[in-house]
Amino acid sequence: MVNVTSTETSSTGDGQVALLNGLVLIGGRSLRMGQDKAQLVYHDKPQRDHLTELLRPYCQTVYWSVNAEQIDRLQASGMPLLRDVENPRPGPLNGILAALNHDPTVAWLVVACDMPLLTDLSLRTLVAGRNPACLATAFYDTDGRYPEPLLCIWEPASGPVVRDAFNNGMVSPRKLLMLHSAALLPAPDPRELTNVNSPAERNALGF
Repeated sequence: MVNVTSTETSSTGDGQVALLNGLVLIGGRSLRMGQDKAQLVYHDKPQRDHLTELLRPYCQTVYWSVNAEQIDRLQASGMPLLRDVENPRPGPLNGILAALNHDPTVAWLVVACDMPLLTDLSLRTLVAGRNPACLATAFYDTDGRYPEPLLCIWEPASGPVVRDAFNNGMVSPRKLLMLHSAALLPAPDPRELTNVNSPAERNALGF
């Protein structure tokens, strides 16, 4: 059962709503796709660049979340990079925790690189519906049942919770949101949350 509450905590100790940084998750191995999903072109530019541009109006700084193998070759990109927390089990929680560790005073608007249908509509709705009294604000997923953690605002207070879950072996950010307080919103267009992880899924969308 998803736990939805609005009373667990505030974003900062002084009652102020924390500023937003952006985080584009591009550190995945892309094994099913067979090529780097962050560099696929859906909107006339690599997906990582497209998502960065979508996030910028809402964030003071947008970072790329990268794995250890990417860090050196992406230094020349000019983008701020955050290296995933070391973990023998790769996954998005490694990048989310790296961001929360990097600056625990801000909230992080996290977006996965494999959502090619995402538009400003969803970002605008998510930011407008943000509840800083919860650990996170997210949409219900494409099935309308569970949280979608990879288009999500993670508040500063989520840092210790994510860190504790990580240290106890949790790898699923969705499960983490289901166990703790999250403000869940209906997606304005659930199709925008579609993850594309393989050539077949990409072809099915007409790309």
